[in-house]
Amino acid sequence: MKLKILNVVITTHEQFVSSMKKSLSTKVLSQQSHTIEFDSFDTFKRVINLNKIQILMAIARLKPVSINQLSKLLDREFPHVLKDCYSLETYGFIKLEETGGARRQLTPKLIFDYDLIRVKTNIEEILPISERSNHILLTS
Repeated sequence: MKLKILNVVITTHEQFVSSMKKSLSTKVLSQQSHTIEFDSFDTFKRVINLNKIQILMAIARLKPVSINQLSKLLDREFPHVLKDCYSLETYGFIKLEETGGARRQLTPKLIFDYDLIRVKTNIEEILPISERSNHILLTS
């Protein structure tokens, strides 16, 4: 059973800027990218905290149909969860899909069905996201 991995790569500031310019100029930047780049580990730590990891895990495991449902599942206030979801969308971890109906709702979804996040720095860090990743990692 092969795990689907979202790679987070920490590069130098110059490499990061160069990569972004290349991606934007060639329109390679895509929602289905399996790699997200940050210019430093400090930037990554500012973006990803425990609350956001819990959001990613809840999206992967519980498949909430709205941000409101997600906030109830996490027992957190709606505005805080919404702000975290917008941040995760901005950095490419999730996408928020607008659903029709009487009230406009945003459905949070992973950018693709990944099982874990691999952070590549001097020391590799693994963040299990899906239930499947926990099962495979614990039985390996």
